[in-house]
Amino acid sequence: MHIKPALNINLADSKPSVTNARIEKADKLDQEQVAEILTPRYPAPQPDLYDPYMRAKKHKVQVIDMSSGGANKAPQYRYGELTKLEDIDAYLTHEDRLTTEQKDLLRTHVPSKELLSLMDKMDDETLNQFVDVLAKSFRLDSFMGAGFNKEKSEELISLLSSMSEEDIQNTVSTLAALSEQEEENVRMFIALDTDFDHSETLFKTFSEAANYKQLERENLHFAKLTHQYVDLLSKNRYSQGEMTSINQHLKESTREQSMGIMDMANHVKNNDRSSFLSMLDESDKSNENNIFSYASKLVDLEEYTSGYDSSHGGHVLFTDRMETESERRNMYSNLIDAYEKQGVGWMQDVIEHTHETPPQIQSDIWKNINDTIEDNPALFEKSDSVEAWMEINLSSIQREFENQQIDQIYDAVEEMELPIDIGRLTWVYHETLRVNKESVVS
Repeated sequence: MHIKPALNINLADSKPSVTNARIEKADKLDQEQVAEILTPRYPAPQPDLYDPYMRAKKHKVQVIDMSSGGANKAPQYRYGELTKLEDIDAYLTHEDRLTTEQKDLLRTHVPSKELLSLMDKMDDETLNQFVDVLAKSFRLDSFMGAGFNKEKSEELISLLSSMSEEDIQNTVSTLAALSEQEEENVRMFIALDTDFDHSETLFKTFSEAANYKQLERENLHFAKLTHQYVDLLSKNRYSQGEMTSINQHLKESTREQSMGIMDMANHVKNNDRSSFLSMLDESDKSNENNIFSYASKLVDLEEYTSGYDSSHGGHVLFTDRMETESERRNMYSNLIDAYEKQGVGWMQDVIEHTHETPPQIQSDIWKNINDTIEDNPALFEKSDSVEAWMEINLSSIQREFENQQIDQIYDAVEEMELPIDIGRLTWVYHETLRVNKESVVS
């Protein structure tokens, strides 16, 4: 697809020559005027280097002449937000470092002083990585472009432009890794969930607290690992050394692990950050019970749809709201508490018993098991102690959750214009009901 170049037009100037899509020059610059106006940021260019006609023709971009006229007044030009010929030329020089396709993608982003300052600090490899990340995760011509991507790309450029060259290189390489981990297609319309065989669905509803539009926004956000990473940079909670460590872990992680790492990094309490970083260093990325992969359940929208088999046959689907930031913060405090008392290996034993349980009960599981440790630490000295605790306690924690959801389902059925008999309901893990895992909207 051909992407139109960025274009800024001075609407305040009503002269036809100003708004012409082609480059118009009101006053011809001779070499002496050029020397007076410009202090080149690059070594001695050829005379035509600063001629906006020649540069624009070569790059197929639009530079707007904003001259106010008058024989003694130097011409003024605008390219995006850039108004100095020196800056315009420097920006176009950076574009020379890119492929034709990359140039087109970059031109969907408005040329600015911040973006120019950022590119000044990038070597060729970093610049190419950065433009590729913009193309994949921050496209302005995509469904999300006008809103999420535009806002986040501008925030990212601003954050990067204030970093050192070394930090920019490390950050961009992390973004590139996260961009590769992201799903190419993101489900947009929660109400049209095609993962399930709806010929077997008797009834589908949302909880009283759930707003499907809010769920769609949350789903979009958490599907974009690069956007979460921008949030992490923006909050500035960690030193550069700590961010370097987090970056390395993100590069080595799976998509689910990265989701968990970043949400915990963003929301863990301030006095828990040191333990969080230690837990991150000690966690085994190859273990199927990895702590951060497990934590990603809390921000995975699919996990918030429960299935209930009906005694009449078929099933009922119930989608709940996602855990709030405050609720997730409390959950992470419970995880840190368990880590400080028992360590990573013991936590992985606990996680092994939680795989097919809903995200809404995870905080209760850890709070209860931490309370048991506090009251009777000797109880967990045996190798099978975690399994024994789960056999006694897990079913009662989940049963309370199921009963609350089933009550809401029956209430929703009764409010229907023509109520239906959905029979007795038995909770089943949602994955057992999914038949189509393809995402439906990009």
